[in-house]
Amino acid sequence: MKYVFTLTLLSWLTACQTAWLPSKTAERQIIETLKDETRYFCERNLSKWAAQWSHVSYASKMYGGDNAFVVFSGWEAIRQNTIDHMREHPEPIEVPEVEADYHIEYFGKTAWVFYAKKSSQGLVREARFMVREKGVWKIARMQTIY
Repeated sequence: MKYVFTLTLLSWLTACQTAWLPSKTAERQIIETLKDETRYFCERNLSKWAAQWSHVSYASKMYGGDNAFVVFSGWEAIRQNTIDHMREHPEPIEVPEVEADYHIEYFGKTAWVFYAKKSSQGLVREARFMVREKGVWKIARMQTIY
């Protein structure tokens, strides 16, 4: 009886520690999170925009281009920058139609997403570091290069 109990307990513990594996559902969820983050930013919906982000201290946001390089480190800095931007530009803007070929690399409960898109400024290269929190994909790093 003791052997059966031990075997059952070990089986249960092993099942609980099974690694999460990516799927097409994960890919759809990640892409939806990225599109929602853009949409809510354009709509100037701060609370829904913030829900797409991980609020961790290591979160970061970076923009780089020919004449600028800006980095915000930590969730509070990212949030404050967005609040400031929305105060300076309160009117909603049209959500851009973007055709992007997403390349996603999974690392356990994290993923890197790479894609490029065309804009009025030329080719824009994007990267996002995603983390899975309570089964939901969130942005932990945004990197945009013009």
